Amino acid sequence: MKKQSIILICVILLILTLSIGYAIFRTSTTIVGKSAIVKDLNVIFYEIGDITQQGSKNANAVIMNDKKRIIISVPELSYKGAYAIIPITIKNNGNIPARLESIYEYGTSNQNAIVVSYDGIGVTNEVLNPNDSVTFNVKVAWENDATTDFKNIEFIIKFNFVQA
Repeated sequence: MKKQSIILICVILLILTLSIGYAIFRTSTTIVGKSAIVKDLNVIFYEIGDITQQGSKNANAVIMNDKKRIIISVPELSYKGAYAIIPITIKNNGNIPARLESIYEYGTSNQNAIVVSYDGIGVTNEVLNPNDSVTFNVKVAWENDATTDFKNIEFIIKFNFVQA
């Protein structure tokens, strides 16, 4: 009886050890596979078009060296209703389809009367296939009541893309 108990315990320990080893191996291969996919996701800011302005002077946009961020500068909005529209083209230089998940704006939180809006780009469910490009507009407008003119509005936008 004692030999049977020892054999049963050894078989249970062997099965348990094999199960834990399989779980560890499977988890590590899944992580490696996902990190290889991330390298193939490469959506960049490609081009800035002609800027349309009304009640604004010298608005411009510059694509940063990493091609992942844009600095938008609207030096002067003169009155409520003034705006600048910046057409921007993005391109998928990666090997897999991408979808825009979110937009990050840095430097706009202190401007309560200034509204930044995006037209022509889907935030969800719009797929950008490899080598495709899409143009959209960023509109910077003075839309809410404020007591002063706005000088030197400058902010950075960055898009967060995920695999489609």
